[in-house]
Amino acid sequence: MPPFAQKNETGFSFWVRVTPKASKNRIGDLMEATMGRKMLKVYVTSVPADNLANIAVVEVLSNYLHKSKSKIQIISGHTMREKRIQVFA
Repeated sequence: MPPFAQKNETGFSFWVRVTPKASKNRIGDLMEATMGRKMLKVYVTSVPADNLANIAVVEVLSNYLHKSKSKIQIISGHTMREKRIQVFA
């Protein structure tokens, strides 16, 4: 479990800040958000239309966390840059 994540009954969750239309898919730095919340920056080349950026975020996180895509789910923020991610055990 990454140090910025919160453990819960089904695995762990964390926040990401997504930058669509980036030059390449990658994980960025950890950043401080409001109320002391830590967010992982995620850059994706996809556009934020037709769920393409969300699909790319799951794929990038899958590679980063070494988990299958089916174990990673966006649980809030589907149409926003800030998203809450759930990773199932």
